[in-house]
Parts: sequence; structure tokens; C-alpha cells
Amino acid sequence: MTLGQRLESSALGQALLSLLMIVVVGCVLLWNLPAGRPHDAVRPAIGPLVQAVGLEQDWALFAPDPRGFSVGVYATVTHAGGRTERWQPPHNGLLVAPYRTYRWQKYVERLRADDYSGLWEPTARWIARRAGKDVTRVVLTRTFQDAAEPGSGQARPRAGSYDFYTLDLP
Repeated sequence: MTLGQRLESSALGQALLSLLMIVVVGCVLLWNLPAGRPHDAVRPAIGPLVQAVGLEQDWALFAPDPRGFSVGVYATVTHAGGRTERWQPPHNGLLVAPYRTYRWQKYVERLRADDYSGLWEPTARWIARRAGKDVTRVVLTRTFQDAAEPGSGQARPRAGSYDFYTLDLP
């Protein structure tokens, strides 16, 4: 009999496992309290546990006020001969995409924000290295588009873009 089987078959082990589950579920509930003093008070205490087990999700994406616009980033890469190409974060199809694409989406959210301008140059240099040795310029561009209200029947507004960082290479 393995240690896990012995633990699960004893009354003390069952009590300890039940207590552990209550603590984990309680921490997840406390982690997702609405913004305010109670939320701010409990987060430092439970943060290490919630983050250690990978349960630090945030439900603000869904309610009560989800973001009303889409964001994106792409790069225009210019080569020595004048040829240009467009780099976009990877998308790997239906099987792998939900996992890999989510990480890229989170990175793009930070990359496009002025508060994370420290990411701009290293990202542009990384893109340049992947594009080849003859790259002379990388321009990072933000894209944005308001979302139409669900069920309104309105067409989605036109997307906009803005060049926010240029890296010139020798």
C-alpha cells in the first residue's frame, strides 16, 4: 500500500485532506473578492499560497465591466535591401493555440502599455534576431478596436493603429 493510499484510508488522513481542500477553496474565494479594503487586506496573506498552486486567476475579465476593446501588437521589419515583412505573435492552430496564444496575449497586453516601455527595445531586438542578420529597422505598432455591444446588431468600428517604438540597427 502506498503512502497516499494509507493517508486516504485513515480517518486522520481524510480529515487533513478535507481541511486542505477547505483552505484552498477558501483562499480562491478570498482571492477573488471585489476590489476594496477586504480584498486589499487578504491578498498579501494568501497570495503566496494561491500563486504557489497556480490559482491566481482574476475574474475581472468577465464581470462586472469587461474591457470594451481589442488590443494587439505587430512589428514591421525592414531589411537592408528595403524589403519589409510583418511579424505577429505566434498562433498555433486549434490544438496548441489556447495554451501558447494565451501567454502571447498577456505579453502583448503589457508590451503595448506605456508602463512597460522597458520591454520595447528587448522585444524589438528579439524580433530582429529572428528575422535575420540584415535587419535595419523594427517598428512596433499598437492596434486597437472598440467592440460592438453584444446583441446591438451594430458593425464593429474600424481598427486603429499607432507606431509606438522604432529600433534602428546599424
